[in-house]
Amino acid sequence: MKTQINNLKDYAELAQASYFNFDFLNTRNIFELDSNQEKIQEENSLRGYREIKVNLEHIVSQKYKDKKVLIDLRQDNDWQSKILNFFDEKTNFDKLNGEFGELQTKNFIQRYEVQFHQPNTTSGFSATLFGEKRKQIDSKTKEKIYTSEYGYINYILAIRGIEPKEVK
Repeated sequence: MKTQINNLKDYAELAQASYFNFDFLNTRNIFELDSNQEKIQEENSLRGYREIKVNLEHIVSQKYKDKKVLIDLRQDNDWQSKILNFFDEKTNFDKLNGEFGELQTKNFIQRYEVQFHQPNTTSGFSATLFGEKRKQIDSKTKEKIYTSEYGYINYILAIRGIEPKEVK
């Protein structure tokens, strides 16, 4: 009975996670923040601040909720690129929407990896395939750790409902 309850809790957590914006995972950037949640300046960057790829922690964590996801800027220095970059930046409303607390985020990213994500189709369908890492006990520290080194113990497909704004 305890196993079934734990499984239901895990599946509910994955169902909740399926509503987060996995479209941005490893494909787009956000500003890197310091310990005070302030953007870190970087002179050589096009935007003047250090950027990092969006990772699983950024996607699921409440700490990054509503943080702007950046559009890739054109690198050349001609006037058309500058104008296009300006309008791209002004019309970009992409944000992260994670809701997991600090401990839940830590446990989630240790245990699961995103294997595949189907972004919204024209009908609003979206799904995410998670791989559950194997649990191992470190022989020295006796600490429980998760690893994907030997494959995954489970694959969980999370299909979310359509987003109402997309229903036509």
